[in-house]
Amino acid sequence: MTVDRITVGSSSKHHGIALWPPPSTDEKDPLRWPKWVKIVAILSVALFNFTANFAGAGFSVATPVLEMQFQKTASQINALLTFNFLLLGVGNMFWVPIATKFGKRFSLLVSMTMLFAILIWTAKAKTYNELLAARCLSGFASSAGESLVPEIVADIFFLHERAGMMSLYVILTSGATAIGPLIAGFVIAGTPGTWRDFSWVCAALAGFNLVVIYLFYPESTFRRPMIYEVADSEQTEKENDTRVEAVETEGLGVQHVSHVQVSWPKVWTSFIRYDRSIGFFQAFSRQLAFILYPSVLWAVLVYGTALASQVILIFAFPSLLLAPPYFFAETSVGLIQVAAIIGFVLACFGGGYLSDLITTRQIVKAKGSYFPEQRLVSLIPGAWVGCAGCIVVAFTCAYQLSWVGIAFGFGMVSFGTVFSPNIAITYVVESHPAFASDCLVIINVFKNLVAFVFLYVAVDWVQASGWIQVYMIMFMVVAIAVLLAIPLYLYGEKLRGWSERLYSPKRAE
Repeated sequence: MTVDRITVGSSSKHHGIALWPPPSTDEKDPLRWPKWVKIVAILSVALFNFTANFAGAGFSVATPVLEMQFQKTASQINALLTFNFLLLGVGNMFWVPIATKFGKRFSLLVSMTMLFAILIWTAKAKTYNELLAARCLSGFASSAGESLVPEIVADIFFLHERAGMMSLYVILTSGATAIGPLIAGFVIAGTPGTWRDFSWVCAALAGFNLVVIYLFYPESTFRRPMIYEVADSEQTEKENDTRVEAVETEGLGVQHVSHVQVSWPKVWTSFIRYDRSIGFFQAFSRQLAFILYPSVLWAVLVYGTALASQVILIFAFPSLLLAPPYFFAETSVGLIQVAAIIGFVLACFGGGYLSDLITTRQIVKAKGSYFPEQRLVSLIPGAWVGCAGCIVVAFTCAYQLSWVGIAFGFGMVSFGTVFSPNIAITYVVESHPAFASDCLVIINVFKNLVAFVFLYVAVDWVQASGWIQVYMIMFMVVAIAVLLAIPLYLYGEKLRGWSERLYSPKRAE
């Protein structure tokens, strides 16, 4: 079911709007968890994405060492990175149906256990083929958090909090692609085991993350009454005086919510939430049709092109910066990731808190009228930064200008990797809340496929065509993807209605 225009009540708090969606009276409703429980839970599961991308991207710094050790070409070593990245997307189509059938907690614990074991195998791999197999399987195991974490954000946070919390997911996902190579540069240069020692670091991080998820993430799946069911029942609940401590507003939503305490011993002994309302075949088969949703297709393009523009640089930096005129050491190649981290942090604020603030101001300006396209307005302040960064990268790298200019352009591109995709994902979740996980599966599968197409040929493409051609093409595709938000804003409501008529699986009760 999609979200049409609704009227949300006003408030002196929550950026000026009432709490939406309204929490139910059910003690199992995660919207009623204390704030500290929500924060700890989302940090625990968002760390999954950090671990996955930290291990995946860190190997980019090891390419010269791997080429010498295994006597392979740059393209063959590049496969260790690109196929890990590909499986990171495709694996969503397995883990999300498992989460639908058995619960998000079960899916995350099993996949993280698998990742922990595979990273140990990676550290002990003796041949190139063995290492390639381990890298592919680690990508598959890593993929569970890609789609589940954004849905967990929608499970436990209110409308005015979502972009801020979603930015935490995006910054940990994207930030790991910078921090992984940064740490790997020091480990590979300073330890006798080089990339093997880095794999042990990744395994330790995965083991820690497994314990954290087990201890601090309660199952958040909850079948929430649909918007109009809540609205229709408000008067009855008021008459029966059975509502949770909440003050009714002029529009929909509430001003306050009474919290419920989480029983941690019960959390630690629960692993499976079995859903009998959906069959295995239905859980696995219903996802692909969501690529036909215009909002989902747009998010794929925004995220895929932005991600490709940043990760191409990560893959190409060793060959650029280790050679003349720069002569960087492996540690220095890693240190240039500091520019990306700065970009991520700034984008976290812009695509998170600022996006929530702009969206809620739009709702207040419309006298409480809320529709998902209001989220797209928040693209305006920062969507151009990533596009401009592609131009800076094109000319600074092509003419081998100062590394400061390269770092500046890299930071701008990295900003774009977080800012626009975070807003796009939040928009999709708010447009199709009943099918958020299915939509996010498709976004993560296809954005990784889009990025994979660029990454698979990245190093050879740059060497054959030059930096200017490559990054002016990236500028074009990133800019077009962002500009498609304009027709989506103008016709989004009609397109959402068309999407639902085209394909809308029955919602489980």
